[in-house]
Amino acid sequence: MATFKFSGPSPYKLPQTYPEEDALHTEYVNNFTLNHASKRPFKPLVGAIFGLGRAGSIHLSNIINNHRLTLKYIVDDRPERFADLKKYWNLSDKVVLIPSSESNRVYNDKEVNVVFIGSPTWTHHDIVVNSIANDKDVFCEKPIAENIEETKKCYEAAKAKNRVLFSAFNRRFDPSYRALKDRVRKGEIGHVQILKVTSRDSPLPSIDYLKTSGGVFHDCLVHDFDMACWVLGELPIRVQASATALIPEIKAIDDFDTIGFMLTYPSGTIVLGDNSRFSPNGYDQRLEVFGNKGMIKVENERPFHSTDILIGQEGVKHSPIYYSFPSRYKLGYRNELEHFLDVVISGCPMDVTDYQTLAISKIATAAEKSARTGQSVELDWSRDGIPTNYS
Repeated sequence: MATFKFSGPSPYKLPQTYPEEDALHTEYVNNFTLNHASKRPFKPLVGAIFGLGRAGSIHLSNIINNHRLTLKYIVDDRPERFADLKKYWNLSDKVVLIPSSESNRVYNDKEVNVVFIGSPTWTHHDIVVNSIANDKDVFCEKPIAENIEETKKCYEAAKAKNRVLFSAFNRRFDPSYRALKDRVRKGEIGHVQILKVTSRDSPLPSIDYLKTSGGVFHDCLVHDFDMACWVLGELPIRVQASATALIPEIKAIDDFDTIGFMLTYPSGTIVLGDNSRFSPNGYDQRLEVFGNKGMIKVENERPFHSTDILIGQEGVKHSPIYYSFPSRYKLGYRNELEHFLDVVISGCPMDVTDYQTLAISKIATAAEKSARTGQSVELDWSRDGIPTNYS
């Protein structure tokens, strides 16, 4: 009876609330109550996708399952897979599967509104430019092009034709990272002093992929650089990086598999990061932000996050972390597609701007230079046209 006085009123007499972070419950409530105001703007779009490799296969699944899109073309240079693709995805005869040598069919088809690019990096520039020239909006896996100058030309072409060119930095659309960024920007941990990021790849990418990836700095570390700048809302003034190749096959193609870096920002904030091409324990993704009022972090996520197994004196054994980027960032990939469609259909502000993409490319280039020369690299942004409020 000692605690009965604390029982309070019946829960049926209290308002039923839930945390806004539970986006899946919000989705359920909207569906259950037929909340028309929650529906995303709809306008039938017709799309084409180039490349069905690591990222392209993820985008294909999301495109097929999105009611705001109708897929008309799949462009891939492995025609021996076309029959299996049609059978696996139950594609109608209206979906045309062609090799890249017939890309003009996509560019010249006025019915196609949007183009998705998941092909090798060296193909991006030409697909972007040709798509935009034919009045199509473009969703492109990073990087937009092989170098900064070609990337600038792509954005200039998009601006001249008033077309959308979206660079797919999917981690920005992951619910955990977005929540962290929002809390940091609200000042919950005060002035950020140190940000730490860990990214370790799983599974080990094939050598054929790595040969066309643009190198680990532009293929992998760009996500870490973008995450740091996006959370902090500023750009670094100094980059230091150290990198080695401990895997013989990666060393043979003059790339790196083990990287450490430090970014120094005008506000005094320091970013520390480590990156590896191979993580035997799964896709290791962690972010920690420390400020003068506290700390906030995103830990590794797990398929069975609530399951612990106690094994005698060995203590607690956790379930494994997600094995790969398609599983860890499944929601991020889905959310970035929805954002792109919102931009195209209703003109909402694009979350990944041209100057941000160019800035991240510049940081990646400086970091690789630092790793190869052993010298820190100073960054001057005075001529880059970066707004004072970076993001």
